[in-house]
Amino acid sequence: MRSVHASLSALLLLTQLPALGQRSDDDAGLRLLMQLSSDADWKLLQTTPLDFEVHHPQGMTRIGDSFYMTAVETIVRPEAIPDSESKYDRTPGAGKGYLFKFDLQGKLEATISLGEGSKYHPGGIDYDGENLWISVAEYRPASHSIVYTVNPETLDVTEVFRFDDHLGGVLRNPADGAIYGLNWGSQTLYRWTETEARRSPALGYAKTKTGSDVDYQDCQRVTEQAMLCSGMRSLPIDNTHYLTIGGLELVDLSKLEVMHKIRVSGTAPGGELLTRNPFWFEYDENQRGNFYFVPEDDQATLYRYAPARQ
Repeated sequence: MRSVHASLSALLLLTQLPALGQRSDDDAGLRLLMQLSSDADWKLLQTTPLDFEVHHPQGMTRIGDSFYMTAVETIVRPEAIPDSESKYDRTPGAGKGYLFKFDLQGKLEATISLGEGSKYHPGGIDYDGENLWISVAEYRPASHSIVYTVNPETLDVTEVFRFDDHLGGVLRNPADGAIYGLNWGSQTLYRWTETEARRSPALGYAKTKTGSDVDYQDCQRVTEQAMLCSGMRSLPIDNTHYLTIGGLELVDLSKLEVMHKIRVSGTAPGGELLTRNPFWFEYDENQRGNFYFVPEDDQATLYRYAPARQ
């Protein structure tokens, strides 16, 4: 089995943990994430080829014996707009947004389409215990989005609200009903009450993200007080070379501030960073944290990793 090295970009003491939720598995899962050390090795436990074309995967969650994953198929690629007077930096392009449901063996169980018109790019998703929460946006920054809920059993889609920004991910905290979102490159983090979201989403709380090492691709709620986000970022080395890093970050939902950062350097066989596309984290009955990644496009594999005990 292949091992992957994960380094911490910051050391945070356990005394900095916020108040935890009521569920003991949430408590233990958060503590595991906070205790990942700078010399932790991540062991590859399982590879599951997916038997369908995934296009460009975006967000993922698991309910029981099924995974749910969003993806975008780009038919006409957006092109740069040179006009500095334009509100947008590129054309909207054209494409299709999907939600895939597949089993633990990688077999496709169902597919539905998401979005409308130029809004065809789904983002990161999460499950609140009742519904899947999914944003679908134009494939360009500072644009427009629709937030949906999807019944995981019937796959019925319900529009919740529309928002004047590109939302690259969304989740709902069932503890208080608050809805969280992030925009293009996760430069801004959003929070809405249920009333704000359904009646006046422009009145929601917005905060510029600081203290982060990566642009978030997918986020999931791990306790009532924290979400775990994955992503990557390209850092300039000189005028022609870049270093692309991957990572996982815990975000305090009350402050919308980064609590803890975990650098992830592992790659798929083709060289894609594990955190390039969607992920999902679980703390299982064996008191082990499992991380699932789908870093590849088109013909992809579901990889399951677990950090070594310290």
